[in-house]
Amino acid sequence: MHLLQHMLRARALPFVALLLLALFLRADTFGDPNLHGDEVFYHVVGSAMHHGAVPYVDIWDRKPFGLFAIFYLITALSRSVLAYQFAATLCAAGTAWAIAAMARGLAGRLGAMLAGAAYLLWLAPLRGFGGQSPVFYNLFIAMAALLVWRASPALRQGSVPRATYAAMALAGLGVTIKTTAVFEAAFLGLWCAALLWRSGFGPARTARTAAAWALIGAAPTMAIAAGYWTIGHWDEFWHAMVTSNLAKPPHLATSLFRLKLLAAAIAPPALAGLAGMYLMRRGTAQESQQFRFVSVWLLAAVTGLVAVPNFYLHYALPLMVPLCLAAGQLFARAPWGPAVAALLAILSLAMASPFHYGQAARSEAAIASLTAEIRAAVGGGPLLLYDAPPQLYQRTGQTFITPLVFPTHLSHGIERNVSHLDTLAETKRVLALRPGAVAMAEPIRNGPVNEETHRLVLTYVGQNCRLVKAVMVPERRKSDIIVVWGHCRGRGHR
Repeated sequence: MHLLQHMLRARALPFVALLLLALFLRADTFGDPNLHGDEVFYHVVGSAMHHGAVPYVDIWDRKPFGLFAIFYLITALSRSVLAYQFAATLCAAGTAWAIAAMARGLAGRLGAMLAGAAYLLWLAPLRGFGGQSPVFYNLFIAMAALLVWRASPALRQGSVPRATYAAMALAGLGVTIKTTAVFEAAFLGLWCAALLWRSGFGPARTARTAAAWALIGAAPTMAIAAGYWTIGHWDEFWHAMVTSNLAKPPHLATSLFRLKLLAAAIAPPALAGLAGMYLMRRGTAQESQQFRFVSVWLLAAVTGLVAVPNFYLHYALPLMVPLCLAAGQLFARAPWGPAVAALLAILSLAMASPFHYGQAARSEAAIASLTAEIRAAVGGGPLLLYDAPPQLYQRTGQTFITPLVFPTHLSHGIERNVSHLDTLAETKRVLALRPGAVAMAEPIRNGPVNEETHRLVLTYVGQNCRLVKAVMVPERRKSDIIVVWGHCRGRGHR
């Protein structure tokens, strides 16, 4: 009993320490209703699902169903944004703990804890300060990798631990949260299969075991697909998951600009991780084996990044898990290792300070002001949000006027006709409903702007509505002006 208690404490204490660090780094974001447009939208979808909304049908996006399911479960406990923000904090701390658990065998207790801390510190510079999708799916991939990491010696001996099946299930769940996680999931399965093959397990037995792992990994996605087939919305599901991703055209200038920002933001931890990988490669035979694991894992994560070449900063977050794991080797080397970790911490705090106390209150005040103005100006409705915070539909008690609720889906040129709906036709249909109020960013926040739809909306508000108010609405790293047009003439005043 005493031994069990000691083991539980030994595992719990690192997690508690990392959770406290995560809480410290994120405390100033708690309660912010407009922390980032992406997670605001996920929260809106999760809440709407409790009222019967079906993702891809009633509210459209390309994100896999698992992400919306997470927000559905969170909003079942509480509709407050604090609920998802604290859940994201737990996931971030859990991922950091998994990194530390993998690093401890090679980097010792100090190097392992610094590796986990580095992950938490570098979330904010890469826009992972809230509930972005990688904050959630990194946990599933990291926990799967931890199980595979620990099972590798047994696999080399021709044994198949039960943990490998759990690892494939976790990796499969990660894919249902972000499709590009499939590359990391595939890496974990192929790694296990390669070790088993080399052990002399036998070609036929290895193939059967690998097939079982693949089936377990694919099962969550297959179950979701079967669910959409059963309810008669397979076409919408297939379009959102496959066709729309192929239809979205790249915008080279925008992608290259974002890639430069991403490269600059991730450079410090990447250099630390690469230095750690160099030390691994030159180390013992065991360290050399772990070098191969980390290097191929990093390659899989990079493949996921370039597969969708939009290069938003948070798209680099999956790279942070193998990079921080490798950096643990560097952090363990006194005296320079801890000094490098301290330098990374200073750079992180300089790039994304966690001391913006008051920001959440200002954001809440701005959203509350928009809510009040829209309620007073919308009349009999409906409400159209054209590149405006999507939570305003729910806050004002208005139903979605279109499935294209995410702010860029009507206004962004790159998103034109990417959904199963013709963007121009959908905008005309929405305006034919004679919205009682329209909220829109001024200027439109994401370029290139869809000039066709933008022109139609400007013509509608210019001819039918009164300018009510312009509100400066803060997000974590920027502020936008959202303009409310209201008291629009109704159906009888065409």
